[in-house]
Parts: sequence; C-alpha cells; structure tokens
Amino acid sequence: MADPELDQETDAPPPAVAPLLARANAPWLAAPAELLQRMHSQARFPHGLLLIGAPGGGQAELGLRLAAELLCRVAGPGRCGRCADCLLFDAGNHPDFRWLRVAAGKKEIAIAQARALTGQLSMRSYRGGAKVALVDPAEAMNVHSFNALLKTLEEPAEDTYLVLATSRADRIPRTIASRCMRLRVPLPERGAAQAWLAGMGPQRDWEALLALANGAPFLALDYAEAGLEGIDAEMREALARAADSAADLVAKAKSWADHAPAARLLWLESWLARELKAAGQSSDLVNNNRLPWLRGPGRDTKIRSGHRLLDRVREARRLAGGSLNLQLLFEDLLVSVAAFLAEGTQRAQE
Repeated sequence: MADPELDQETDAPPPAVAPLLARANAPWLAAPAELLQRMHSQARFPHGLLLIGAPGGGQAELGLRLAAELLCRVAGPGRCGRCADCLLFDAGNHPDFRWLRVAAGKKEIAIAQARALTGQLSMRSYRGGAKVALVDPAEAMNVHSFNALLKTLEEPAEDTYLVLATSRADRIPRTIASRCMRLRVPLPERGAAQAWLAGMGPQRDWEALLALANGAPFLALDYAEAGLEGIDAEMREALARAADSAADLVAKAKSWADHAPAARLLWLESWLARELKAAGQSSDLVNNNRLPWLRGPGRDTKIRSGHRLLDRVREARRLAGGSLNLQLLFEDLLVSVAAFLAEGTQRAQE
C-alpha cells in the first residue's frame, strides 16, 4: 500500500471534475470517444493509452471521460451517471481513480508520485471493478518518473488502465510510447469551433481568441475567462520594440511574469514557429516581409539559430509551472528574442 505521508506530500489537488466532464462532450471528441467505447465493449481496450493533441485540444478532458466510463459498471455504452461509481467519480472521491498532475510549486511530476501511483495500481480494486489512472500532462514527467511506470505497462494488473494525456509526444520515451496505444485527438474546423464557443457564454471575439489558442477551443475558452483578447496585439507591439536598445526589457519581463505567463509563452512559441516555417518555405520570388532577413545568403544558419531559440521557448514553457523565478525566465528570453530581431534588422538593412 502506498505511504499516506508520501501521498500527502506529492499529490496535486485535482481540478473540479464536473466542468471538465462537460467539456468532454464537445462534438469533435465524439469520434475518438466512440472508437474507445467500441474497443471497451469488445474487451479490446488497451491497458496503456497515449492521447496526443494540441495544448487545450481536449486530450485531458477525453481522458477523464474515458476514466469515468471505465469505472461505471452499468451495462451499455458510455456511463450511466447514476450508479455509486459514477456519483463517487463526479464528486472527485472514487477510490479506484488516480489523477497524476504536477504538484503545487513544482515544475514536473516527481518520481515519488509515479512510484506511489504504481503501488496503488498494483493493489486490488477498492470497489471490485476497474482501476484507472490519468497522467496529465504526461510530458511533465521526467525520465525517472516514466521508468517508475514501466512495470505497470509491462505487467498490468487485471482491469487496470493507464491513460497519458500529452501535447508533446516528442517528450514521451519510446519505452513508454511503444507500450501504449497512440490516439491523436483532433481539433475541430475553425467554423465549428467558433460555433461551439458562441454557445458557451457572452459574446466574445472568438476568432481572435481561437487564433491566440492555435485553434484549440478549450484553450480559447480559458483565455476568454482570463480576459486575454488583447494579448496578440500587445505581444506584437512588444516584439516590434524589442530590438530597440531603449526598450526596458526588465520592466516588460516583470509585466509578462505577473500577467498570463503561460499564454505569453505559448504565443511566443507559436509566433516563432510560424515565422520559421514561412521563412523555410519562402523564396526571393515571393514577396514575404515576415522576417525577410531569414531569406537569402546564410539563410540556413539563421534558421537554425531561430530553431535553437524556439527550443528555448518550449523548454521555458515546460519550466514555467514550477517554482522558478518567472521574471528572470522572461528576462532571459526577451534578451535572446531582442538579439534575434536586432540581427534581423541589421541584415535587412545590409
């Protein structure tokens, strides 16, 4: 049995179940959910499942829905919503469900959490049914945490299921991914996403919010609730001034660290990825004023420099949830971005 003191130190309090379960009924999640329901009804449901999607695309919500359905023992597709197992799950108190997340003040899922989960899944079910664990986000685990889960995947106990939700499949070790069924969670078409968002509350600029969220409706909804409609224009203005030697990067870093740092990091990643893609596909025959200095002589070297910066932004996104100093993180990134843009301005002038 897992050490209760260890659990107390390492468990992250899960968010409320009901709102995320309601999201899981979104229409674009219906097809993957139905596929997995059929596999379950045919006794072909995998013991390890890797759900892959864009940030805010719904893989965590789908994982939660699957957990609820696996724990419900009333015959029929989906879950009944009325039995004792469903009521316990909805209340966040089902003893055979574990939700492994990053603990408060930490930047990753620790090995102690993974070991505790492995111990819990090796035990008999409290209620005599299935045991389910959802790891979200799975990319927050380190190599030692992943290794701690290998035994569960290699020798799963009867009616034991491990669901990993991730937006970074490249960070999942092959030893883990090869022992899981991989399922990509799709994003809806832009029109369908806007229609769904329009029914979720007061009128907002959903087109702008969806663009900010890279087409992920759940992330756009989160951004709307946080009042981030204007962040795109704000970030573009900040970058336009970043190469200016008179720009106060320290003040800007503090502002970003204090207000929506996760959204800003995702914006930086998306912006840089788009610019690098456009530069890689462009030619001198096409009028492309996006970072034009990335074209022409030495382009490959400059694009490689851009990809190194992109890797740093992605690593910053991974670290931003921990206890590190966010202002220092943004100061470092802003200095690098400013140097990157300043180089571009100089080359464009040349």
